[in-house]
Amino acid sequence: MKIWMMLALLLPLTACSLTSESFKETPAAYDLTDQDRDGVITARDNCLDSVANAEVDNDGCGDASTVTLNQDIIVLFAHDSAVISAQYQSEISHMANFMNDNPKLKLLLEGHASQVGTQEYNLALSKRRAEAVKNALIKAGVSEARLEVIGYGSTQPVLMAAGENAAAANRRVVGALATQQHSVGLRWNVYDMGQTKD
Repeated sequence: MKIWMMLALLLPLTACSLTSESFKETPAAYDLTDQDRDGVITARDNCLDSVANAEVDNDGCGDASTVTLNQDIIVLFAHDSAVISAQYQSEISHMANFMNDNPKLKLLLEGHASQVGTQEYNLALSKRRAEAVKNALIKAGVSEARLEVIGYGSTQPVLMAAGENAAAANRRVVGALATQQHSVGLRWNVYDMGQTKD
């Protein structure tokens, strides 16, 4: 009796034989691949070169922006002096850091003098001032090959007035740099796949 019951139970199973036909792969009706892995399928993605982990819109395009970064240096000098005052060390440090962060940039340091004295003397003094700032930047870690100096003497005053205030403003070394920085907004992640623990 038990044998008949077992046969009765097994008979329906043998009727449903498993063949390789049962496991055929069914092609997807649509291409759902995501070539740049930004969460937008390739068929709908208008920006197939998204940066990894970039925040993208429904078209797969990120919110990239370009910012212009500027760094100026202005060092003023005492009368008939090419010695850098301690108060300008932060100016020099900021410029050195900016140049170290942007290693392709070169800086032209322009030396100036007040209109007191002869043109020849002021030209030499303005060059000494520019050299002093150059040496301070080298000491702060900037390669000498990235720094150039020029002395203008008293030919390019920032203030034309007479008196000590105008003279003090004209005894200067100036330089300016600008670079563009491109940035992409990144998605916020709760976890980092690279830091999973066993």
